Amino acid sequence: MAARVAVIGAGVVSPIGAGLDEFECALFAGASGIRPSTRLGVEAAAEVQLDFTQHLGKGIRVLDRSARMLCAAVQMALKDLVPAESTANGDAPEIGMVCGTVLGSVHSITDFDWSGITEGPNYVNPMAFPNTVINSAAGQAGIRYGLRGLNSTVCAGGASALHALHYAAECLRFGRAELLLAGGAEELSEESLAGLRAAGMCSPSGCPRPFGAHRDGMAPGEGCCLWVLTTEDSDAAQRSKPWFEICGFGARQDARGNHANAASEAIGLALEDSGIGPERVACVISSANGTGAGDAVEARALQRIFGPALEGIPVYAPKAALGESLGAAGALGAMAAGLALKRRATPPSLGVEEIEYPLCVLPQPQAVPGEYALVNAFGCDGNAAALVIRRWEQA
Repeated sequence: MAARVAVIGAGVVSPIGAGLDEFECALFAGASGIRPSTRLGVEAAAEVQLDFTQHLGKGIRVLDRSARMLCAAVQMALKDLVPAESTANGDAPEIGMVCGTVLGSVHSITDFDWSGITEGPNYVNPMAFPNTVINSAAGQAGIRYGLRGLNSTVCAGGASALHALHYAAECLRFGRAELLLAGGAEELSEESLAGLRAAGMCSPSGCPRPFGAHRDGMAPGEGCCLWVLTTEDSDAAQRSKPWFEICGFGARQDARGNHANAASEAIGLALEDSGIGPERVACVISSANGTGAGDAVEARALQRIFGPALEGIPVYAPKAALGESLGAAGALGAMAAGLALKRRATPPSLGVEEIEYPLCVLPQPQAVPGEYALVNAFGCDGNAAALVIRRWEQA
């Protein structure tokens, strides 16, 4: 029998707050992180508002935005788990990290390359080079906090964070690690914003309406969320009270345009891996971001899996409040799922008006009567992933 993988801690940096307590309060209060951005000069973006020097202190000049968000989340996740003096001296237990991202430190990469092209290779800043690889943020966090375990970065489109959580869970089950931080991180930059605009995905109104009949696009976002994962029989689990467990995962990819098939197959695999049927799912944390095609794919997939029963299952759409944070979105959604199981209620969904599909998406909290939650993460490139988590019950 496979070992149960428990979640015993978390670190969150989001547009609605930093730290788990602040994030939880804002989420259930119906706060929105979508606001004008002076940094990027746009009217609607879900941008992290955080003074990183207050959290990380000095020595962060060499860290770019992705690395700063990830380091802040690591610090929060380890705060109650490992004494700060132990991590600083490199005496902490062997902890590893698996981080999902789509674009990584794309601004650092662009800035470094542009400097070399326009000024010549002799004039690039060598201190900036370490930030030009996709795993730079995870590497910087590992160095800063003495994380001596495995360190991996996973890139799988909008499903990256769920793939990272699954990969971490499998490493724990197979004995490759004892304690892992896993989740996703994504920065909002000029380059990523330009790409989203070019793809026609941004909402002209600045108000994403997931599953809405009059939806006009999403709001670009950013953030970082990490879970502390271990197996139930580890020393860390014995010292800490587990919150919930990772039960099942499913993934599919379809680059031929039939994304609804990939999405429904991913959900089906996650349920099968969990050993449960659709009737056991107490709530769904949606991947919908307010784009026409993307929301339609998820709605069709849910209808295929749940059938007529779908109308009675609470659905929460976090991207109406948090924006589309790409590689971090799945981890933030999974965190919302865990909090929904803890409180036995979903947060209120923002931007709800006329819902186009037979989905129970409401602007007020909905009761979560069961113990299983389904988390979806679907990308516009055909990557689809689903994760099932369960409120922790002692065996």
